[in-house]
Amino acid sequence: MPKVQFIFAIHNHQPVGNFDFVAEEAYQKSYLPFVNVLQRHKGIKITLHYTGILYRFFEEKHPEYLDMLRQLVKEGRAEILSGGFYEPILAVLPDEDKVGQVRALSDYVRKQIGYDCQGMWLAERVWEPHLPRFIAAAGIDHVVVDDYHFKAAGLRDQELDGYFLTEEQGALVRIFPGSERLRYLIPFHAPEDTIAHLATLKSPERNRLIVMADDGEKFGVWPETYRTVYEEGWLDRFFTLLEQNSDWLETTTFSGFIAKEGPRGRVYLPTASYMEMGEWTLPTATMREYDDALAVIKTLPEADRIKPFMKGGTWRNFQVKYPESNHMHKRMLMVSEKVHRVLDAPGALARFDRETASMLDHLYQGQCNDAYWHGVFGGLYLPHLRTAVYEHLIRAEYLADKARKTLGPVLRAKAQQQRKRESDGWLDIEQGDFDRDGSDEVMLNSELLNVLVDPAEGGRITELDWKPLSFNLMNTLTRRPEGYHDKIALAGKGTTGVKTIHDRVVVKEEGLQHHLHYDWYTRASLIDHFLETGVDLQSFMRSEYYEAGDFVLGSYEATTRKQRSVALVVLEREGSAAGISIKLRKTLFLRAGAAEVIIRYEIANQDRSELNTTFGCEFNFSLLAGNAHDRYYEIPGHMLEKRNLASIGETNNVSSLSLVDEWLKLTVGLSFSRPAVLWRAPVETVSQSEAGFERVYQSSLVMPLWKISLRPGGIWDAEIRVSLT
Repeated sequence: MPKVQFIFAIHNHQPVGNFDFVAEEAYQKSYLPFVNVLQRHKGIKITLHYTGILYRFFEEKHPEYLDMLRQLVKEGRAEILSGGFYEPILAVLPDEDKVGQVRALSDYVRKQIGYDCQGMWLAERVWEPHLPRFIAAAGIDHVVVDDYHFKAAGLRDQELDGYFLTEEQGALVRIFPGSERLRYLIPFHAPEDTIAHLATLKSPERNRLIVMADDGEKFGVWPETYRTVYEEGWLDRFFTLLEQNSDWLETTTFSGFIAKEGPRGRVYLPTASYMEMGEWTLPTATMREYDDALAVIKTLPEADRIKPFMKGGTWRNFQVKYPESNHMHKRMLMVSEKVHRVLDAPGALARFDRETASMLDHLYQGQCNDAYWHGVFGGLYLPHLRTAVYEHLIRAEYLADKARKTLGPVLRAKAQQQRKRESDGWLDIEQGDFDRDGSDEVMLNSELLNVLVDPAEGGRITELDWKPLSFNLMNTLTRRPEGYHDKIALAGKGTTGVKTIHDRVVVKEEGLQHHLHYDWYTRASLIDHFLETGVDLQSFMRSEYYEAGDFVLGSYEATTRKQRSVALVVLEREGSAAGISIKLRKTLFLRAGAAEVIIRYEIANQDRSELNTTFGCEFNFSLLAGNAHDRYYEIPGHMLEKRNLASIGETNNVSSLSLVDEWLKLTVGLSFSRPAVLWRAPVETVSQSEAGFERVYQSSLVMPLWKISLRPGGIWDAEIRVSLT
């Protein structure tokens, strides 16, 4: 007799760089209790996916959990899915990394769990039509996405009761639709509601399939779900109902269904993710319009018929919406190219030692998706997740550069084909359009430091890497409007009932709406400001002031050269300040083996009138914690009432200061050849997360200011030293 075939597929993941206590809480509240309940229901088959990050966590902290998975596999009750080892967005990786990440997880599962993965989980269900070629090359037979992908291709619910074939250049992959309806039912409605929905698929003619594929964290970690799922017994009741209805309902796995059923046909899916992702990736103004349009559609009787035609943006658009995401992604591409240049060099495989393997692993960790995007999920707004991405990319690049110097002239010749490079020992000048914006950037690269400069965007420093700690000191985030900010003033401090993540509106502190300030330029360092009299720190941080110069967003001419053991880039621009024509030149020096960057400024009055203005050079340093007792400012000769990195204040007659991070064991020192008025202030964003709306410290703004009076033809100069110890 035909039965409804039900695949229950659970995806479990924690980001690279997440805190250990978060992973432990997820283990105790979700991963462990889920399997404990499952073990009591011998008639249930399950499909499980864990990312490599979690497998390593289990190995170190809970090896008994791996034993439980092995037993489920041995009993034939669990299918294990592969995927990218560190949960990357597969579509935006270099091709060799697409295949490498998936093979790495398949190899791990085969070795540690004793299971040969045939299927895979696709991170955030981000599908692009070119993927089957690389999925097949990685040895994968089938993959699951959302039914939304299929509906966007013109299929309808009644057709989505099986799997389909798709291909790219002849590379064939089986692809399953996951039910959006089940994602919203489970576990937020009574188990009986899900059983009733499954019953609508009954057919006397053939087996019909429905797939629930979603995050495992919704079973215990998402707000209020632990009480519902375990304390109130939702999961136990659901499994019991599945067993009690076994006369017409059967749990199966992707591989099990393929073994007994053929495909429903061929399909070519468009670029898509789940529907909510298409909303989050839209520009803010468009996102609001999309929200309004969707709300209208949901009120219509034919909403289900119309909704498939509602298409938001694509995942890649995050790299347009958030320049910080684009910077990370393009740095990842840059590092991947360096790593594979080493791996592809003659003789490289013969010397594939522990350090070379570590280089590749660091690259893969730097591809973990969470820090590259933002929605209800996504960790772009979380500094510790961005920091982890940079940490692994910087380390992978360091190892690749080190290998390049030892592997000799073959690699240097290949490097010349990729971009202009001058090298002297461990001191390189690299030039190229690294961020793919149509203009070249410059990177000064020594054994201790990377200094990445963007001449076309204000001649700013976009990245400063301290290699001994693999730490990007300028990993900040711009304050920008988000589509959900309108909800904050209306939100209460609590909520009732269990809701999906997408329905919750909770604020984590009172008065959050008063922190909604937005920047008109992308946060970075070495940003050149000219201010009129009367501009104070508060108005500056609220972006409620008049910029008297045109240098913040202006394009600078860049010239690079080597002088013995010193690499330098000269940035020049002619523009206007306080209505006066001026020429600004700033020169950055990096010395081989030195733990400092020297910046020399020259401002020349090219007008017939006297220049009277205030000049400020903005830095943004990200040391992760604004209110921790062990991260603070020190200004010699001055006592600060508050000195934590989230403090705000103005200090006169400053010649030097330090930002101290005792936890990192790192001190950032700044010294000025001319005493300055110093502004310091926290850069804080307001964002949405699984737990609600929250304020997040991103970096500390540090800005020395000087009053300048210059006669026609006069030149003002100053030197800033940024040192690291």
